[in-house]
Amino acid sequence: MPSKPGGKPGGGGGGGEPKRGRLEQKDEDGEFLNIMALQHNARALAHARVFSGVMAGCVAGLLRCEGLAGLFVFVFVTLAHSAMIFVKMSFQVQRHFPKPHDIFVSSFAGGIMSFILFWTLSFDVVQSSEDLELAAAGAAR
Repeated sequence: MPSKPGGKPGGGGGGGEPKRGRLEQKDEDGEFLNIMALQHNARALAHARVFSGVMAGCVAGLLRCEGLAGLFVFVFVTLAHSAMIFVKMSFQVQRHFPKPHDIFVSSFAGGIMSFILFWTLSFDVVQSSEDLELAAAGAAR
């Protein structure tokens, strides 16, 4: 098989040292990060944020939280979900994310739009069902 253009002739690594690849050297130095795995983990965390936003929105709407109380529900559910992910990773965040705090702060606002959508939807469903019950009770008198 012909050699690649621009390749190093002779296999490199002179000076009597054993030849090691760049990935092997970085792994020994403790700097090895698989970029594809990190991107996958970031996407999975973003999906988890959307899911926690949907759940927080449903909870806030069903509890009829208004104003800042609903946002506190979102923050609480998102942080609780992050803590569960942290425990699931056996407290070894550095293996899955570049920085340890990424599990809690990265993509934190990613689920806010889903939260608002499901918060208003579930709040309106609860409110309209109560209005229908009151109207039915008033018509029965």
